Amino acid sequence: MKITSTIAVLAGIAATASANVTITEAFTGLSGEDGTADWFEVTNNTGAAINTADFWYDDDSASFGSAGQLDSIVLGAGESAIFLISDDNVAVDDVSYASAIAEFQAIWSFSGLIGLTNGGGALGQGGDQINLLDAGGSVVVFADVAESLSGALETIDYVSGANSVLGVNGAYSSNAFFNDNLGVPNDEAVLIGSPGTVPTPGSIALLGLGGMIGFRRRR
Repeated sequence: MKITSTIAVLAGIAATASANVTITEAFTGLSGEDGTADWFEVTNNTGAAINTADFWYDDDSASFGSAGQLDSIVLGAGESAIFLISDDNVAVDDVSYASAIAEFQAIWSFSGLIGLTNGGGALGQGGDQINLLDAGGSVVVFADVAESLSGALETIDYVSGANSVLGVNGAYSSNAFFNDNLGVPNDEAVLIGSPGTVPTPGSIALLGLGGMIGFRRRR
Protein backbone atom coordinates (compact mmCIF):
# COMPACT_ATOMS: atom_id res chain seq x y z
CA MET A 1 0.00 0.00 0.00
CA LYS A 2 1.28 3.43 -0.95
CA ILE A 3 0.28 6.69 0.70
CA THR A 4 -0.30 9.46 -1.81
CA SER A 5 2.26 12.17 -1.13
CA THR A 6 1.33 15.79 -0.54
CA ILE A 7 3.28 16.72 -3.66
CA ALA A 8 1.30 14.26 -5.77
CA VAL A 9 -1.99 15.52 -4.35
CA LEU A 10 -1.12 19.13 -5.10
CA ALA A 11 -0.03 18.15 -8.60
CA GLY A 12 -3.39 16.47 -9.13
CA ILE A 13 -5.26 19.58 -8.02
CA ALA A 14 -3.17 21.78 -10.30
CA ALA A 15 -3.77 19.46 -13.25
CA THR A 16 -7.50 19.57 -12.64
CA ALA A 17 -7.48 23.36 -12.67
CA SER A 18 -5.42 23.55 -15.86
CA ALA A 19 -7.77 21.19 -17.69
CA ASN A 20 -10.79 23.39 -16.98
CA VAL A 21 -12.87 20.37 -15.98
CA THR A 22 -13.29 18.57 -12.68
CA ILE A 23 -14.34 15.08 -11.62
CA THR A 24 -17.09 15.87 -9.13
CA GLU A 25 -18.66 12.46 -8.38
CA ALA A 26 -18.12 8.74 -9.01
CA PHE A 27 -19.64 5.31 -8.36
CA THR A 28 -17.50 2.17 -8.14
CA GLY A 29 -20.19 -0.50 -7.91
CA LEU A 30 -21.22 -2.80 -5.06
CA SER A 31 -20.79 -6.32 -3.81
CA GLY A 32 -23.33 -8.20 -5.90
CA GLU A 33 -25.63 -6.45 -8.33
CA ASP A 34 -24.45 -2.89 -9.01
CA GLY A 35 -27.65 -1.34 -10.23
CA THR A 36 -25.74 0.67 -12.83
CA ALA A 37 -22.42 0.60 -14.60
CA ASP A 38 -19.51 2.31 -12.86
CA TRP A 39 -19.58 6.00 -13.67
CA PHE A 40 -18.03 9.39 -13.03
CA GLU A 41 -19.28 12.94 -13.37
CA VAL A 42 -17.40 15.63 -15.32
CA THR A 43 -18.10 19.28 -14.56
CA ASN A 44 -17.05 22.26 -16.68
CA ASN A 45 -15.75 24.86 -14.25
CA THR A 46 -14.95 27.51 -16.86
CA GLY A 47 -16.96 30.35 -18.31
CA ALA A 48 -16.93 28.86 -21.82
CA ALA A 49 -18.25 25.71 -23.50
CA ILE A 50 -16.04 22.62 -23.82
CA ASN A 51 -16.38 19.36 -25.76
CA THR A 52 -15.85 16.23 -23.68
CA ALA A 53 -14.56 14.36 -26.76
CA ASP A 54 -11.28 16.18 -26.11
CA PHE A 55 -10.68 13.74 -23.22
CA TRP A 56 -9.90 10.03 -22.87
CA TYR A 57 -10.54 8.07 -19.66
CA ASP A 58 -8.29 5.44 -18.10
CA ASP A 59 -8.11 4.06 -14.56
CA ASP A 60 -4.94 3.80 -12.46
CA SER A 61 -2.72 2.76 -15.38
CA ALA A 62 -3.26 6.22 -16.94
CA SER A 63 -2.40 4.69 -20.32
CA PHE A 64 -3.59 6.27 -23.56
CA GLY A 65 -3.30 2.87 -25.24
CA SER A 66 -6.07 1.40 -23.08
CA ALA A 67 -8.09 4.60 -22.59
CA GLY A 68 -11.60 5.17 -23.90
CA GLN A 69 -12.57 8.44 -25.52
CA LEU A 70 -15.48 10.25 -23.87
CA ASP A 71 -18.59 10.67 -25.97
CA SER A 72 -18.90 14.10 -27.51
CA ILE A 73 -21.03 16.29 -25.24
CA VAL A 74 -20.80 20.08 -25.33
CA LEU A 75 -20.82 21.27 -21.73
CA GLY A 76 -21.74 24.87 -21.16
CA ALA A 77 -20.24 26.93 -18.37
CA GLY A 78 -20.87 25.12 -15.07
CA GLU A 79 -22.63 22.14 -16.65
CA SER A 80 -22.05 18.50 -15.67
CA ALA A 81 -22.39 15.20 -17.52
CA ILE A 82 -22.34 11.57 -16.38
CA PHE A 83 -20.06 9.09 -18.16
CA LEU A 84 -20.78 5.38 -17.82
CA ILE A 85 -17.86 2.98 -18.03
CA SER A 86 -19.56 0.32 -20.12
CA ASP A 87 -19.20 -2.14 -22.97
CA ASP A 88 -21.41 -3.23 -25.85
CA ASN A 89 -21.32 -7.01 -25.53
CA VAL A 90 -24.82 -8.42 -25.21
CA ALA A 91 -23.63 -11.97 -25.91
CA VAL A 92 -21.43 -11.99 -22.79
CA ASP A 93 -23.17 -9.85 -20.19
CA ASP A 94 -26.52 -8.79 -21.70
CA VAL A 95 -25.31 -5.18 -21.64
CA SER A 96 -25.44 -2.82 -24.60
CA TYR A 97 -24.65 0.87 -24.62
CA ALA A 98 -28.35 1.62 -24.93
CA SER A 99 -29.34 -0.68 -22.07
CA ALA A 100 -26.60 0.73 -19.78
CA ILE A 101 -27.91 4.25 -20.33
CA ALA A 102 -31.55 3.19 -19.91
CA GLU A 103 -30.73 1.35 -16.68
CA PHE A 104 -28.97 4.40 -15.24
CA GLN A 105 -31.80 6.72 -16.22
CA ALA A 106 -34.40 4.41 -14.67
CA ILE A 107 -32.60 3.86 -11.37
CA TRP A 108 -31.71 7.54 -10.87
CA SER A 109 -34.82 9.05 -12.55
CA PHE A 110 -32.18 10.90 -14.54
CA SER A 111 -32.85 13.16 -17.52
CA GLY A 112 -29.55 15.05 -17.64
CA LEU A 113 -26.51 14.82 -19.90
CA ILE A 114 -25.10 11.29 -20.14
CA GLY A 115 -22.41 9.63 -22.26
CA LEU A 116 -20.18 6.57 -22.40
CA THR A 117 -16.53 5.64 -22.46
CA ASN A 118 -15.75 2.30 -24.08
CA GLY A 119 -12.43 1.43 -22.49
CA GLY A 120 -10.27 2.55 -19.63
CA GLY A 121 -11.23 -0.15 -17.13
CA ALA A 122 -13.92 -0.38 -14.47
CA LEU A 123 -13.32 1.33 -11.13
CA GLY A 124 -11.93 -1.14 -8.59
CA GLN A 125 -13.42 -1.16 -5.12
CA GLY A 126 -9.99 -1.88 -3.64
CA GLY A 127 -8.77 1.59 -4.64
CA ASP A 128 -8.31 3.08 -8.07
CA GLN A 129 -7.97 6.32 -10.02
CA ILE A 130 -9.93 8.30 -12.58
CA ASN A 131 -7.56 9.82 -15.12
CA LEU A 132 -8.60 12.02 -18.04
CA LEU A 133 -5.98 12.33 -20.76
CA ASP A 134 -5.67 14.70 -23.69
CA ALA A 135 -5.06 13.71 -27.31
CA GLY A 136 -1.33 13.66 -26.64
CA GLY A 137 -1.71 11.10 -23.86
CA SER A 138 -0.94 13.50 -21.01
CA VAL A 139 -2.99 13.26 -17.80
CA VAL A 140 -4.86 16.53 -17.38
CA VAL A 141 -7.45 15.54 -14.76
CA PHE A 142 -6.89 13.16 -11.84
CA ALA A 143 -9.14 11.92 -9.05
CA ASP A 144 -8.23 9.30 -6.47
CA VAL A 145 -10.74 6.54 -5.69
CA ALA A 146 -9.85 5.74 -2.09
CA GLU A 147 -10.67 2.22 -0.91
CA SER A 148 -12.35 3.66 2.17
CA LEU A 149 -14.95 5.41 -0.02
CA SER A 150 -15.50 2.64 -2.58
CA GLY A 151 -18.12 -0.09 -2.79
CA ALA A 152 -20.70 1.80 -0.77
CA LEU A 153 -24.37 2.53 -1.38
CA GLU A 154 -23.34 6.19 -1.39
CA THR A 155 -21.46 7.65 -4.35
CA ILE A 156 -18.12 9.41 -3.89
CA ASP A 157 -18.73 13.16 -3.63
CA TYR A 158 -15.44 14.83 -4.56
CA VAL A 159 -16.79 18.26 -3.62
CA SER A 160 -17.04 17.24 0.05
CA GLY A 161 -14.26 14.65 -0.13
CA ALA A 162 -16.50 11.98 1.38
CA ASN A 163 -19.37 9.67 0.48
CA SER A 164 -22.59 11.39 -0.52
CA VAL A 165 -25.01 12.31 2.26
CA LEU A 166 -28.74 12.58 1.65
CA GLY A 167 -29.66 16.25 1.18
CA VAL A 168 -26.04 17.50 0.97
CA ASN A 169 -24.80 18.93 -2.36
CA GLY A 170 -28.07 17.86 -3.94
CA ALA A 171 -27.79 14.16 -2.99
CA TYR A 172 -31.01 12.16 -3.23
CA SER A 173 -32.18 8.53 -3.09
CA SER A 174 -32.26 6.43 -6.23
CA ASN A 175 -35.04 4.02 -7.05
CA ALA A 176 -34.63 0.57 -5.50
CA PHE A 177 -33.03 -2.32 -7.40
CA PHE A 178 -32.34 -5.98 -6.62
CA ASN A 179 -29.21 -6.91 -4.66
CA ASP A 180 -29.19 -10.06 -2.52
CA ASN A 181 -25.57 -9.76 -1.42
CA LEU A 182 -25.73 -6.76 0.93
CA GLY A 183 -28.31 -7.92 3.45
CA VAL A 184 -30.58 -4.95 2.72
CA PRO A 185 -34.29 -5.28 3.53
CA ASN A 186 -36.25 -7.20 0.90
CA ASP A 187 -33.03 -7.40 -1.14
CA GLU A 188 -33.80 -3.92 -2.47
CA ALA A 189 -30.78 -1.62 -2.55
CA VAL A 190 -31.07 2.16 -2.78
CA LEU A 191 -28.17 4.42 -3.74
CA ILE A 192 -27.47 7.93 -2.47
CA GLY A 193 -25.90 10.47 -4.82
CA SER A 194 -26.37 13.60 -6.90
CA PRO A 195 -25.66 12.68 -10.54
CA GLY A 196 -25.97 15.68 -12.83
CA THR A 197 -26.43 18.17 -10.01
CA VAL A 198 -24.06 21.07 -10.58
CA PRO A 199 -22.10 22.08 -7.47
CA THR A 200 -21.70 25.76 -6.65
CA PRO A 201 -18.54 27.41 -8.05
CA GLY A 202 -17.19 27.93 -4.52
CA SER A 203 -17.54 24.24 -3.77
CA ILE A 204 -15.76 23.26 -6.98
CA ALA A 205 -12.83 25.52 -6.07
CA LEU A 206 -12.34 23.53 -2.89
CA LEU A 207 -12.39 20.19 -4.72
CA GLY A 208 -9.48 17.90 -4.01
CA LEU A 209 -8.74 18.80 -0.41
CA GLY A 210 -10.60 15.69 0.74
CA GLY A 211 -11.34 13.56 -2.30
CA MET A 212 -7.77 13.34 -3.59
CA ILE A 213 -6.10 12.78 -0.23
CA GLY A 214 -5.86 9.30 1.22
CA PHE A 215 -4.62 5.87 0.40
CA ARG A 216 -4.03 4.61 -3.10
CA ARG A 217 -3.66 0.92 -3.89
CA ARG A 218 -3.13 -0.67 -7.23
CA ARG A 219 -5.52 -3.51 -8.00
